[in-house]
Amino acid sequence: MTKTGSGRPRDPQIDAEVLAAARELLVDVGFDQLSMRAIAARAGVSRAAIDRRWDSKAQLVLDAVLGVTPDLTPFAGADREGWIRWVVTGSSELFRRPEVREAVPGLLATLRDQEDLRNTLWRGFSGPSSALYAESSGPGDQLDARALLVLGAGAALFLSLIAVEEDTQEMRERVLQILLPVARGEQG
Repeated sequence: MTKTGSGRPRDPQIDAEVLAAARELLVDVGFDQLSMRAIAARAGVSRAAIDRRWDSKAQLVLDAVLGVTPDLTPFAGADREGWIRWVVTGSSELFRRPEVREAVPGLLATLRDQEDLRNTLWRGFSGPSSALYAESSGPGDQLDARALLVLGAGAALFLSLIAVEEDTQEMRERVLQILLPVARGEQG
């Protein structure tokens, strides 16, 4: 979600330092206390360098915790069952990371109010990952793929924020047991 434009190419080292600083500060101070000025100071760059790359704190934090582009390599070559397993386990791993746990409440409030950012996030991940699911079964299954993303990632998010005492390996396995029949064509 970083900005692109004309002119001199951006230094990828600055991007990496800023994103690392944002992750560190999320753990240290949380989303609400996080500022672009503090990120710039921690990364050792100017505030202008950050402003040239990201439109907002929320956009920078999303890139810091999710990556600038979604990592779809775990989905590549996976069959339907492997795809569903990765949605559930990958989402669970993501939402249990300390910087993500600190970012999510503030990001949810921001995403609720910023339709463009919310839609960009959803389309940027759901489109490519759904296409990978459909490759193994057919284009009509993109709706199933998006629904499985909502169910698997939604369960992981809910467990990490609300039902924390239920966020166990046993519960994650049970979620998989409920979702995996879809991969086998056993849903109704």
